[in-house]
Amino acid sequence: TLKGNQGTVYVEASDCHFVADRPLSLRTGAARDAEVVREVSKGEVLSGAEPPKEVRPAPRVGTRARAVEDGKVGWIVFAPGPKAPVRPWKARYVCRAPVDITGSLDATGSAIVRRANVGDAFGVVEGPAVDKASGRRRVCLATADDGVVGWATLRREDGTPFLEIA
Repeated sequence: TLKGNQGTVYVEASDCHFVADRPLSLRTGAARDAEVVREVSKGEVLSGAEPPKEVRPAPRVGTRARAVEDGKVGWIVFAPGPKAPVRPWKARYVCRAPVDITGSLDATGSAIVRRANVGDAFGVVEGPAVDKASGRRRVCLATADDGVVGWATLRREDGTPFLEIA
């Protein structure tokens, strides 16, 4: 019997023994990427080193996005916080190096409308878009000072920025 006639408990159910319902991995830690110690087979009995506790994964944030360069769509998933790999886009740019502003997206066949100088601020009218001829990302900008609207290249071929998000 489990209990005597005067209420004395002789045997109690264990809360730290488990039976595997399916094959699983015994790991060095609670994380998914922790090293596997060995594989546990279905029906194998395990003794818990401590009572069960809830193990929560690190929070993740994801968004469905489309790449501007090639139009491919997919998910970006990352941990939230100050070191997130993406930030919200703003419709304002500041000139970091002198760059020509042209009349159309195609930089090679278009006339120069204005030259942007370091420190000039611009509002975005359209884009960013990729110039098919050069393969470089360009954005249609407008100035508040003189009302000029035109397209400018965002970066040099070596990656140095002409314009940066303000």
